[in-house]
Amino acid sequence: MISKEENILLINPRRLFLKQSILTTALLLFSSNRVFGALVPIKTIDLVQNDLFPFANQQGVDTAAYINIILNHTHVSYEDKMFIRNGVQWLNEEALRVYTKTYVQLQAEQRERILSIISQENWGELWIERILSYIMEAMFSDKIYGVNAAETGQKWIEHSNGLPRPSKAFL
Repeated sequence: MISKEENILLINPRRLFLKQSILTTALLLFSSNRVFGALVPIKTIDLVQNDLFPFANQQGVDTAAYINIILNHTHVSYEDKMFIRNGVQWLNEEALRVYTKTYVQLQAEQRERILSIISQENWGELWIERILSYIMEAMFSDKIYGVNAAETGQKWIEHSNGLPRPSKAFL
């Protein structure tokens, strides 16, 4: 049988955990009266992609639309999709910790600092690598996917696409 003192010791950590969970959830969901980026990660990812490789957006490659394709495609694993979404949440948690603002609310120099900080973490390095990979996929994707209509990547490296070209999108 558990003594009253042991029961109090068990209940207090639970209460503390619940309080911290509720506070963290509220902070994550409502930062400065705005819905937090973890609910709609595309805006945050678009900004991250532009911060990491602005050339793509400058050339008209819609990298955010490509990520949206990835996040909604049935052949991309649930784990990969969750890693992208969780990375947005973790990125925003770091921005909130350092600046008390979400990533999209930060100035360019502040966002650069946050990316530098998370790149020192294993998850952050892997997440940035994954986002950069998707940027490159968008840059060199066939125009059938609708994110690289001007074939910017192919022109950039002076590449001629092979034939036959895809007749339908596979993603």
